[in-house]
Amino acid sequence: MFTVGEFSRIARVSKRLLRYYDEIGLLKPVHIEKFTGYRYYSAEQMPRLNRILALKDLGLSLDQIQRLLNDQVSTDEIQGMLMLKKAEIEQQVQEEIQRVRNIEARLQFLRSAETDGPFDVVIKQMQAQPVLSLRTVLVSMAMEDGAGIFGQVMTALPETSDTGLFFAIMHSDGIEEGNFDVEIGRMITTKSHAPVLLRGGLQLLFHELPAVDAMATLAVQGPMANLLIGYSMIGTWAESNGYRFAGLPREVALQLPQRPDGSDAIMEIQYPVEPVR
Repeated sequence: MFTVGEFSRIARVSKRLLRYYDEIGLLKPVHIEKFTGYRYYSAEQMPRLNRILALKDLGLSLDQIQRLLNDQVSTDEIQGMLMLKKAEIEQQVQEEIQRVRNIEARLQFLRSAETDGPFDVVIKQMQAQPVLSLRTVLVSMAMEDGAGIFGQVMTALPETSDTGLFFAIMHSDGIEEGNFDVEIGRMITTKSHAPVLLRGGLQLLFHELPAVDAMATLAVQGPMANLLIGYSMIGTWAESNGYRFAGLPREVALQLPQRPDGSDAIMEIQYPVEPVR
C-alpha cells in the first residue's frame, strides 16, 4: 500500500484532489489506520482513478462520473468517448490555427495598404482552357473540408504530359457560411476526355474554361490564409485603376505546398476585369 504522498506522486495528482475525492466518495482509501487516521491507497485503484480523470477531461460533472462508475462503464466505452473528445479538441485547435493565420494575413494587408502597396497585379489575356473538374458544396472554406476532394483529384489525375495546373473556382455569389459552391479540377492539354470516377459517386467532367480578354492576376506565396491578402489587393488595385470585376475568380496552384505549414505554396488569383466606362 502507499501513503497519500506516495500515491499522489505515482498517480501524478495532488494530495488535495485525493482528499476531495475521498470526501465525496469518489475514490476512498483502501485502508485508514484506526489510531493515526493515516490513509493508504493501492496500485489496484489506479484504473479507477484514471477512469475518473478521463471522464473529467471529457467535461463530465463529478455527479455524472459517480453514476457512470456505479454503472460500471467499460474501458472500451470510455476510450470511445475519449476518441470523440480528442477529435473535437483537434478540430478546435485547427480552427484556432486557421484563425491566427487569418489574423496574420489581414495584418499583413494592413501593413501593405499603409505603404500604398506594392500591389503586383498583372493583366493577362487568357485563352480557352480545357479542364477536368467537379462541382461540389463545402460546408466551410477551411482547407480540411476541400482537402479530401482535392486529394482524390490529385490521385485520379497524376502528373503526365496531358495534365497541367490544379485550380479552383467559387461559383457561390459571395460568402455564405455552410454553403460554398466550389469547382475543383485540373487543366489538361487534350481537346476531349472521358469522365473520371472518384469515390462517393463523384466524377470529373471535361469542359473548357472560357477565354478572358483581361484577367487581373496576382501570385500569392504562403499558406491558404494569405489568399485573403491577394483578394484584398486585387480589389484595391481594381478600384484604384478604373476596373471592375467581370466574372468568377480562379485560384490556380502554381506550386503545391511541400512543407506542413504551406509556406512554400504559390497560388495565383485570376480575376476577370473590364474597364469602368
